[in-house]
Amino acid sequence: MQQVILSGVLYTQLLEDLRALVRGEVQNTLAIPSSKEPEAEQLLTVREAAAMLDVCLQTVHEWKRKGLLCYYKIGGRTYLKRHEVLAALQGQQRTVKTGRKSR
Repeated sequence: MQQVILSGVLYTQLLEDLRALVRGEVQNTLAIPSSKEPEAEQLLTVREAAAMLDVCLQTVHEWKRKGLLCYYKIGGRTYLKRHEVLAALQGQQRTVKTGRKSR
């Protein structure tokens, strides 16, 4: 058995690197290769989907709850497929909220 000695690595950096590694492996395992659109099967976190859609996290969760966004639970984490998020975006129209009128 090989031994790994970590020195000078912060716990938070190690945790972030491990999460990125696991996320990459999960994406490689679940992604279905497509010759036309290799990015279509890319998995996004809720935060990444919210950033792509330019909405807040609560909006993404609300759309999931309403069934507007299909999502996948993997190891306690929620992922959305990029092409499904883009398809849902086509069906959603953003409205401009009007504030109080000044008196």
